[in-house]
Parts: sequence; structure tokens; C-alpha cells
Amino acid sequence: MPSSISTFDQDPLTLYSKTLHDYTLQLWTESRRVAEEKAKRKLARMEEETTPRNSPTSQRPHSP
Repeated sequence: MPSSISTFDQDPLTLYSKTLHDYTLQLWTESRRVAEEKAKRKLARMEEETTPRNSPTSQRPHSP
């Protein structure tokens, strides 16, 4: 029984498997994007908290 690529592509199990794979890949890609954005925001917040601020109250003149 010779099989052709077009017959293989029409197999319901193959179509289901490819659809499930594509859907899962899409979910994984989106979750990675969200996780990377969250990590960047956390890093920026941590850097902001550790960076000294140049506010008028923190720079008092030194008395002689």
C-alpha cells in the first residue's frame, strides 16, 4: 500500500497531533514571554531600590 504525503497529512491522528503541538507551543511561548517580562520588571525594581537617590534630604551640607 503506497502512501503519499497528502494521504499522510489527512490522517486524523496526524492532524490532531500537529494541532495539539502547535497549541501547546503557543501556550509555552506566551508563558515564557510573560515570565521574561516579569523577571525584567523585578530586576528593574531591585536596581531602583539599591540605587542611591539624589534627593535634597539625602544631601545635607557637611558642617565644619
